[in-house]
Amino acid sequence: MDADGPEARDFVAALVRAGTPIVAGPAGLGVPEAAADEVIAVARRLALRAVPDGRWRPGSAPSGLLGVAAALVVDEHPSVSGWSAAERGRLATWVALLIEHRGEDGVQELVAALNGG
Repeated sequence: MDADGPEARDFVAALVRAGTPIVAGPAGLGVPEAAADEVIAVARRLALRAVPDGRWRPGSAPSGLLGVAAALVVDEHPSVSGWSAAERGRLATWVALLIEHRGEDGVQELVAALNGG
């Protein structure tokens, strides 16, 4: 299966649609615990810097990327179990925008910023 091909995208989309409950255990995202507002502020700052002027509107993140952002970034944060659904949703929106405009580099920038870099 080609990692960038339609089969891979369909596979990841199916995983996202299936949903995964938040379970206790080590987080997959290597960042320190933090309040949702702090993480949202960092993601927002990076996303707004990545989005071309005049291209962003509230709710403009592609829905497929919202699922990817939630599954691969938000749900993997070590503090996610203490966040509300609304906080997780806001963070997913900003991360989705970051992914849309910066891809994996955007996620790596977010991880670095959350680690104080």
